Amino acid sequence: MKADKLFFIYVAKNKEWQERQQEDWGYVSSMSRFFKWWARRYFDIELRVEADILPVIPGKLFDRMSLAYLIRDHSDRGNDVYHFYLAYFKPFWTDCNTEGYTAENLGIAWWQRPDDGASEIKRYAFYADKNCPRVSHVLAHEFLRMKGRTKKDYFGKVHDLWDSHVYKDHQFLHFDNQFKRVRKEDSYHFVTLDPAEL
Repeated sequence: MKADKLFFIYVAKNKEWQERQQEDWGYVSSMSRFFKWWARRYFDIELRVEADILPVIPGKLFDRMSLAYLIRDHSDRGNDVYHFYLAYFKPFWTDCNTEGYTAENLGIAWWQRPDDGASEIKRYAFYADKNCPRVSHVLAHEFLRMKGRTKKDYFGKVHDLWDSHVYKDHQFLHFDNQFKRVRKEDSYHFVTLDPAEL
């Protein structure tokens, strides 16, 4: 089933969600608009995009925040929407080398945060360098699957490209806050893998 809506869900502990909203929401909100543009520009996929915060109360041993918890939340919300969780934890089980998880209409990526006390400029640069490429990786899996590509393409080629970015000299793409391509040496707001190689 091909979703027509991408819903970013920022997962935060209940006791921290208001602080996270204040510190991270500006970036998460602009990143969601960026990836709407990115999907259309590089994959010819038109999606409605929304974003929200999911405050969670960490449970006891068998109800801790986990991959299974987010998969249940995805099912409860409806499998016809592509839910993308920005999680404060690394998925325990994953076959994706980015500390992420992908399945049909479901994406999960570990959302790293800088040390407390970082300025907004430093936080946003951290999110662009650490989180944005990871999100683009997980999105690329699903966008290629939506386009009808084989698992070898939507899974294997994305991982090969990721490895060339991380371990070789293949540069990530950098974009400013107006979604224009810029050099790494310039001021940038978003970083993605290079979809032209897919």
